Amino acid sequence: MNIKRPERKRKHHISCYLDDKEYMTFRDKRSKTYYNQSEYIRKCILDKNIIVIPGIRDLIVDLKRIGNNLNQLTHRVNAGEVTVLGDNLKEINDDLTSVWGSLSKVIKKVK
Repeated sequence: MNIKRPERKRKHHISCYLDDKEYMTFRDKRSKTYYNQSEYIRKCILDKNIIVIPGIRDLIVDLKRIGNNLNQLTHRVNAGEVTVLGDNLKEINDDLTSVWGSLSKVIKKVK
């Protein structure tokens, strides 16, 4: 049985060898982005600007946590498990206020 796979958009594979120092530099720089190895290399060789915003990773984690809390609360309300939202919403609002403050600081660093 011969399974036909869709043709790749990118067909050419390249590889290179790095010494320990070069590899550590590459890993360090790439780890500051959200790109996987292939995306990062493509951005580098195609002269695309790679912008690293200090502190953004922590903000994304915080926003995901808040979103998860809000999603759980929404499910509980829709299931009729929660009828009073005061404390829960206040906690989420406080978290969002904190994240917005952190985001403001990060934006000031970028400017």
